[in-house]
Amino acid sequence: MSHRRLLNVPRHRQQELAARFTWLPRVHENEKDPQVQVISVSVFDHWLSREEACQLLEAVPPDERKRRDALMEGFCKRVIAETEVLSYVMRGRKKDRLVFRTFNSRDALTHYCRPNGAKSLRHREWHVVLPELACAFLESWDDTCHFFFVSPGIEEKAMHWAAQSGVHILTHASTRADVTA
Repeated sequence: MSHRRLLNVPRHRQQELAARFTWLPRVHENEKDPQVQVISVSVFDHWLSREEACQLLEAVPPDERKRRDALMEGFCKRVIAETEVLSYVMRGRKKDRLVFRTFNSRDALTHYCRPNGAKSLRHREWHVVLPELACAFLESWDDTCHFFFVSPGIEEKAMHWAAQSGVHILTHASTRADVTA
């Protein structure tokens, strides 16, 4: 019996996903790509100013940390419940080849896709793709997660999940203007 939490998806599916997510290596390396749009999910209802960030992100009291983590975990559970979620890694000498992996159990997926859950796989932050919605979903360090996409489809779902979870959708200047929180 294998104790692996992740299994590579079959080769034909790897090829299909790699073709669909050709832009993902650039996002993963924080490179700008004009075709990639971003919307963010946050426990805060607006982008924080520098002063607010210093005040709200440093030395967070334990009760507030638990509240924020519970909000983001609730959002992630809704995502997991309603769509397929796959992990990915960058392989190869130049780390330019995507390998998509499926979780061997719902429990392993739930433990990974939550605040600080990436540590279960020795990652700093978790990063997954949602193939049905053609987007990547990445955790950030500042009580925010980000959806990256090149074609519409995730915005409406994300707003629905956010409304159910008590978190907020924040848009970026490069994202379409008709997406509002």
